[in-house]
Amino acid sequence: MPHSARLFVRVALPLVVAVLFVSAGCLGSEGIDLKGTEYRDPPDAPDFNLTNQHGESVSMIDFEGDVVVVAFIYTSCPDICLIISSNLDYVGKNLGEYSEEVGIISITIDPARDTVSHLSEWTEARGYAWDHLTSDTSSVMEQVWDEWKVVVDSEHIENSLRPENGSMRFAVLYPDNSTLVADNECPYGNCFEGSGDEYAELMLREKAGVDYDIENGTMGNWSANETWSWTLFTWGSENETWYQSSKNLEEIEDVNDPLAWVASNANISSLPPGVDCNDHGWVMGNGQNAHCMCDDGWERPDDDWLSCVPEGSASSGGVLDPHDQTLGEYEVGHSTVTFIIDKDQRKRVSYSGIMWDVDDFLHDVMALVDE
Repeated sequence: MPHSARLFVRVALPLVVAVLFVSAGCLGSEGIDLKGTEYRDPPDAPDFNLTNQHGESVSMIDFEGDVVVVAFIYTSCPDICLIISSNLDYVGKNLGEYSEEVGIISITIDPARDTVSHLSEWTEARGYAWDHLTSDTSSVMEQVWDEWKVVVDSEHIENSLRPENGSMRFAVLYPDNSTLVADNECPYGNCFEGSGDEYAELMLREKAGVDYDIENGTMGNWSANETWSWTLFTWGSENETWYQSSKNLEEIEDVNDPLAWVASNANISSLPPGVDCNDHGWVMGNGQNAHCMCDDGWERPDDDWLSCVPEGSASSGGVLDPHDQTLGEYEVGHSTVTFIIDKDQRKRVSYSGIMWDVDDFLHDVMALVDE
């Protein structure tokens, strides 16, 4: 199995299983014959609010009064998840008169790849009509995985999800065209409250460790002279470029945009942009594999991995996809359990792994509808 697609199956200790479940294929606590592993004291199925492949909001409460099948998959999985999805397709097509009382849900454990647009294409290509759910917010996905007791590789989580916070930048462009970039991570829309002087103090001295005295023309090891000087620039979000500020640093009462000190003899094109990914995505990966993960409706052009442009406007020369390269740097791992939720929205039956009979699974779904 390829390294990037390795699956981790976590097996519970026998003692824990004995406490939580009754044996498969026996009459359970509710007095009906179930083939899968039934919970002895069925816990409530955790609710969630995720987005399906059509861009619609979906919650467990939407299926109140129905039997619900819940699986955790990812679309780039080369084997196990494909078998689970095929089984779910079989169940959906063989429910007959039960179909009106059964819902099927697949929740991704790989939201970096499984965006709304990708899930739409993937399900349409395979004829899968049931809800495939995702989110672009890391805390939302992690909460779902945690509450459903689905173990997902932590390295995968860290690398694949959009950062919870935004950032605001203070940059320096030196006379030799080298640069310093200091980013202040902060909640979106609330990055800094204070003056320009205070922001420079925070970003340059405290965060970057650079001593400066602009009045005397010094910035780190560089000192202005009669041939060049330091000029303050502000990032313009509308035209996505740096422009010379009309105010001195001490005249800026509230900092709302990224700032930069630029040596007047430097090439302004060497100054990094004031925001990552044109403010329509986030950077994933490091070094030569660093690239933008663009928001829905935006895409990464082939000739600029650190930009996001409107969909349809990017060139496509068939070059190597940096995202594919970066995804190979971490493993996608998760526990493999498919749940059947009863009409009271309780976890009633679980099927671990893929070595189970799909007709037994279908039987349990129908039995819980008839209950």
